Amino acid sequence: MNKTEKVIAAVTRGIRDGILPPGARIASVRNASEDFKVSKNTVIEAYDRLAAQGLIVARRGSGFFVAERQEPIGETEAPPPRHLSEAADRISLLRSQLTQDFSVRVGDGRPPASWMDSSIPARLGNDLFRREAGDRSGYGSAFGHLELRELIAARHRAEQIHITADQVVTTFGANHALDLIIRRYLSPGDCVLVDDPGYYPLFAKLKLAQVRFVGVRRAKNGPDLEDLAAKTARERPRIFFTQSTGHNPTGTSFDLPTAHGVLQIANQARMLVVDDDPFVDLPGRGGIRLAALDQIRSVIFVGSFSKVLSASFRCGYIAAPAEIATDIAELKMITVVNSSRFSEMMIAEMIKSRRYHKHLLKLGKRLDEAKAEYGAKLENLGLDAFSAETDGYYSYLMLPKGRSDLELAKTAGRAGIFIAPSTIFSADESQQDPAIRINITRVNDSRFYNFIRQQIGS
Repeated sequence: MNKTEKVIAAVTRGIRDGILPPGARIASVRNASEDFKVSKNTVIEAYDRLAAQGLIVARRGSGFFVAERQEPIGETEAPPPRHLSEAADRISLLRSQLTQDFSVRVGDGRPPASWMDSSIPARLGNDLFRREAGDRSGYGSAFGHLELRELIAARHRAEQIHITADQVVTTFGANHALDLIIRRYLSPGDCVLVDDPGYYPLFAKLKLAQVRFVGVRRAKNGPDLEDLAAKTARERPRIFFTQSTGHNPTGTSFDLPTAHGVLQIANQARMLVVDDDPFVDLPGRGGIRLAALDQIRSVIFVGSFSKVLSASFRCGYIAAPAEIATDIAELKMITVVNSSRFSEMMIAEMIKSRRYHKHLLKLGKRLDEAKAEYGAKLENLGLDAFSAETDGYYSYLMLPKGRSDLELAKTAGRAGIFIAPSTIFSADESQQDPAIRINITRVNDSRFYNFIRQQIGS
């Protein structure tokens, strides 16, 4: 039982035994933190779960109170299914921290709002939606807005990846795309391989689907091929989820031998590869895209506009063999009917007008400048990143051996600094090296560097 569960158990026991009757006020977050000797974030997480179960209620400005219940809480009340609890636990630390007002947010996955000011026009042309043929208020094709899909296919063809619009399905961002793939091609008890460290929301989705995932060691040039081959032979996985460029959290990209090796192992095992790349449109990136070598034959590619436009602008896509695209479109129609047609029309207009291209050039230039400054600061501190060469927004700052990344995150939180500890990115926590993920677009703040110097710097 972890610390959060101990708080939940104690409060639940008090309610059940009548010590905390209906309507009674329970301890404040601060007092509970002191009583249980845990962090405030742990108490917030516990109270959130108790509220979700209907055991307590929050009253703005007054605190937390035992819910008014008509029936007693019995010993036999079923706890949440284990896979639901484990899925929630995968993101509990970040969720708790993201609800707080942090002045320094180097662990955030998004760039600051100031970097995106020019991305979306303040005003749209009056004829944008009038130009759409047919019923503009309808759902449209389950594949998504045709014009945007044609533009996405053309973007890939410019990189010698020969796909057509019928191989593209739009989604509500990359996370929705991953969810559709998991729902369509995996069942409870199946095994998949993932990058380790890797993308923690993916781990949560797999837990929710009751799919077993096994981590493949991520090296500077991509997955460790010996580890990948051994685990593919031993586990007989259905899918390998990876990121060939701009990996989250390390920022690393595949080199050519690694990309060839991954495809060779996957093809021999008849294993699908899902390549998730939210930074595919950023200019000036290195690395080898799996889709370019495979030509979307055994690779399902997941792209997104959300990371480079706005996190609130939920728009992504899947590019896949035509039969897989059809399967995904049908599932999308069953589950959500369709993605946002108007959002997709807006993005298509931005691409055609070259506004999107100009924004990407500006974003890439700012990112290069931020990377150079970040590298110089690390050198002055005598600290090392997982890799000096990174694509996308992220860097993985390595901590001294034996240093707890979770304790560092808690200490940072008390100082108003939000960082993302390596534990949440680890498929196998027993094998992880302590580190924190850094968002390079948010790291230009002396308060962060002063904190790191005090905590772990030389």
